[in-house]
Amino acid sequence: MRGAMLCARRLGGLRARLGARQVSTSWSPVGAAFNVRPQGRRLDLFGERQGLFGVPTLRAPEGFRVAQERALRRTEQLVARACSLPPGPQTVLLFDELSDALCRVADLADFVRIAHPEAAFREAAEEACRSIGTAVEKLNTNVELYQSLQKLLADERLANSLDPETRRVAELFLFDFEISGIHLDNDKRRRAVDLNVKILDLSSTFLMGTNLPVKAEKHLLPERVWHHFEVAGDHVVVDGLRAEAPDDLVREAAYKIFLYPNAGQLKCLEELLSNRDLLAKLVGYESFSHRALQGTMARSPETVMQFLEKLSDKLSERTMKDFEMMRGMKMKLNPQNSELMPWDPPYYSSLIRAERSSVEPGAYGPFFSLGACMDGLDVLLGRLLGVSLRVQQPAPGEVWAQDVRKLAVVHESEGLLGYIYCDFFQRADKPHQDCHFTIRGGRVREDGSYQLPVVVLMLNLPQPSRDSPTLLTPGMMENLFHEMGHAMHSMLGRTRYQHVTGTRCPTDFAEVPSILMEYFAADYRVVQQFARHYQTGQSLPRSMVSRLCESKKVCAAADMQLQVFYAALDQLYHGPHPRGRCTTDVLRATQERFYGLPYVPGTAWQLRFSHLVGYGAKYYSYLMSRAVASMVWRECFLQDPFNRAAGERYRREMLAHGGGKEPLLMVEGEPREPLSRASSAPLVLLLALAGKLFAVPSAQSSLGRDEALAVHSLCTRIHCVHITRSFSHLFTWAISGFSFPNLTNTPLGNTTSPQHLCREMAIGYNVSFGLKNASLFPVGKPCCAPVRNSKAWGGVLPIEQSEPNLVFLVTCHRTCFPVSRSGSFLGVFTDILTVE
Repeated sequence: MRGAMLCARRLGGLRARLGARQVSTSWSPVGAAFNVRPQGRRLDLFGERQGLFGVPTLRAPEGFRVAQERALRRTEQLVARACSLPPGPQTVLLFDELSDALCRVADLADFVRIAHPEAAFREAAEEACRSIGTAVEKLNTNVELYQSLQKLLADERLANSLDPETRRVAELFLFDFEISGIHLDNDKRRRAVDLNVKILDLSSTFLMGTNLPVKAEKHLLPERVWHHFEVAGDHVVVDGLRAEAPDDLVREAAYKIFLYPNAGQLKCLEELLSNRDLLAKLVGYESFSHRALQGTMARSPETVMQFLEKLSDKLSERTMKDFEMMRGMKMKLNPQNSELMPWDPPYYSSLIRAERSSVEPGAYGPFFSLGACMDGLDVLLGRLLGVSLRVQQPAPGEVWAQDVRKLAVVHESEGLLGYIYCDFFQRADKPHQDCHFTIRGGRVREDGSYQLPVVVLMLNLPQPSRDSPTLLTPGMMENLFHEMGHAMHSMLGRTRYQHVTGTRCPTDFAEVPSILMEYFAADYRVVQQFARHYQTGQSLPRSMVSRLCESKKVCAAADMQLQVFYAALDQLYHGPHPRGRCTTDVLRATQERFYGLPYVPGTAWQLRFSHLVGYGAKYYSYLMSRAVASMVWRECFLQDPFNRAAGERYRREMLAHGGGKEPLLMVEGEPREPLSRASSAPLVLLLALAGKLFAVPSAQSSLGRDEALAVHSLCTRIHCVHITRSFSHLFTWAISGFSFPNLTNTPLGNTTSPQHLCREMAIGYNVSFGLKNASLFPVGKPCCAPVRNSKAWGGVLPIEQSEPNLVFLVTCHRTCFPVSRSGSFLGVFTDILTVE
């Protein structure tokens, strides 16, 4: 949810006195802290009790009312100042302080209303969210406040005097006003506020409903499955899908009962989608999706759907093969009922992975104790970014459950960066979600000090037992790394303004740091650093590490196809209304088109799709972010996952900016040195083969070897040209950014694709190009690469008419990916995702 003032993002410990258990004593302090069971704290009748997260007013639920009233009073003061001062940089600082005053209550309340074990706290936090949310929507339609910012940006001299980050933040605030209907008349602005408040209420209700358990009469189920569920009198209580249960009947029962349509939840979803559509049309957009995607990398729902359709087409053959493997496994284990159903893939794909790796999934658990994994994160972050995780003892009342741990994040030279509260363990009424919550954003205060960020990582890990610490599956370990990626984004995004701190950036970029951490979790060089048996300290054998990492590729196409289905469903729900069909009918049609397994009558999976609230019209972000993360991994960490220089570059060019910089600019990287257009004009193509440089001049000019070398030296410093040595036969192209239509008549003709060229040459390559409507053309037979025919080779890069502004081409291994700044993502990133 993002408004001009409210920009909380939920992204999908407490160190107590520790009880003794026989575990390996070789852990680091952070590893040891997470591998022991915390005991209850002694009652302190005389000590002072702090509030939640150290906020004094939050010692009791009533404190939320005090906090929100203070925030609203402060808001009134800041609005008055912003409207009275002449426009200037101070205007943006006041807006950000206004945003911070509201976010510090709303963000904290957003977490507490979902995760606090006490109902009174949850209810008080819910009311605070509603109160602050209403205030935000009114501010978003405050004409006088809007004009104070508009005057700043309308004055060309003032606007040009702003530094890039300040100007971007000002434009983001202005944009939030505009999508909230600031341009409407009074009556319509009030209508927009009412719709936004109603959407907040419906979102909260729907989100709570996604986790509600379902009761079913026991006699409707075979007695042999009762013990897999909680039994309450004559009923069984189903609170999840039991996707990993070995018994097919248990999975089927859980699927059909847990996903049985709830009339109230169904009505809530229909109203939520309808009101979002009404709001979007009221403020001038064709659909809610068109409104939501403004400012993202994708920019439009048409782009997103084309991206999903292309990706689905490229995955389809591999997905069908994955499903056939699963059917074969099910036939082997259950020949009487071998039809593959939607409740089957998680279980049978895990069996296939185990079979391929020749290792039982449970064999990894003793090596992946929670402490070992936290130890691994501490080592990785230290070597890569100079960051360490230090366990701190929370004050009484600071946390909401005794098994929450508090970590201080400390940089080796910069000192304390912020705090992470680790709410990792299952408990009653806790949502079954792995999430990152921003509690407080980082920013530069008025006195020049830095307001440290505070976040919560929420997982659902099993509690440690009397005999062992919490043991993670490989999937749990990967989720832990994923969420820590979000946390590091928050800790290292040292922005001046909290409105763009950390994960407060376009959603389709916010998942990049977290997904990148999954690559580290799947790299044997990283895993072997920390995977040790919790009792003996024995390292996980390298053969098991390698098989585990390789097994992640098994059935990967089917897993990704499921994500495509979810993303497409999200887009269709938020597309133009009226749809003429209920959400279940849309689900059925979309599942048949984008997934390949049959819809199960009498189920409504969409009613459990909690991401429709926080990621409405943006669920595709996981897929697009995965493509960007893959590019970063290959560019920076594939050769050495502990490369400190690459880690510093990653922080400097991506993490540090939060949302204060356009995502595509961060993806392309920073300019090394400015290079004038004229200075690069003579160069058309540089070809490096086995370390030897050859220049191919244009038809209008010729270059000597010395000139070519000089231009090559300059070109390697252009921000969009990176020379990468990553294969035995170095093959690098650098194109200067000009169009040469007279060089397109080549032996291979206009149909030659970059992929075809690469196949013909039978070599690998990895390089980035800067170009605009550029052509590939004959350069003669490469002397060191095997070529099937003796003719000269070349070709024209096909550029579709819908992509006239092509400016950036990325090639990974044997595949090429055009990235358009204009927002046209036809085919963008799909090859990156499918090549893996």
